[in-house]
Amino acid sequence: MNTYTPRQRALALLYGLACHAAFAAAVAAMMWKLHHGLQGGPTLPLPLAIAWDAVLVLQFPLLHSLLLTPAGGRTLRKLVPGGIGDELRTTTFALLASLQLLLAFTAWAPLGPVWMELRGPLRSLSTLLYAGAWLLLAVSMADAGLGVQTGGLGWWAVFRDRRPVYPAWRERGTLRATRHPMYLAYTLILWTGPVWSPDHLVLAVLWTSYCLLAPLHKESRYRRRHGEPFRAYQKRVPYFLPRFKRIPKPTDA
Repeated sequence: MNTYTPRQRALALLYGLACHAAFAAAVAAMMWKLHHGLQGGPTLPLPLAIAWDAVLVLQFPLLHSLLLTPAGGRTLRKLVPGGIGDELRTTTFALLASLQLLLAFTAWAPLGPVWMELRGPLRSLSTLLYAGAWLLLAVSMADAGLGVQTGGLGWWAVFRDRRPVYPAWRERGTLRATRHPMYLAYTLILWTGPVWSPDHLVLAVLWTSYCLLAPLHKESRYRRRHGEPFRAYQKRVPYFLPRFKRIPKPTDA
């Protein structure tokens, strides 16, 4: 007996394609704009540009955090018709997050000229660190569950006529060195580009603050969900900056 109808499976495929296309476009826009100091984009008078960019800066952390609440989860379910909204929550969440990032970086209005652009060996070093930060992000996403992080888990399960199965939280890879390697990677991405402008500095400061504070909400959810194993993990592994010593043996929760 089939779990989902052909229409539901086709709808899941459509959402999956939209999710991954938006994800790829958002990553490309973020890579390019941060590497070039957030130059380019619409030209607006300075007072209006400040207000517009403030909206772009705030819309991502505010909506991103809201969608992780129970009320946000109910909203995500309603965004998919056909009775598969619950199954596609990871897909719609990743789709919306990607569209938010894409909006932030493609619609950014420059606030001023470039302050500093590294040249020669310093530029090469900065670009190498920038690439390394993106690599850390990719590895940490895989450690946390690539299907969940990219939105693939939901739509791919329905498309294959199966119920989505969320992977158990596991202490592995980068998660054994820091409790929040993805947020650390995002922070490094914000600070390692070779071109600096007032725009780049403002965005780096504000979103770094989010990267430092947002995991507190995440950890409260994990304590409720995983209980004592996660509390023990909190005692062993540092919150943000990795501990440079022998990594303890991982355990499953």
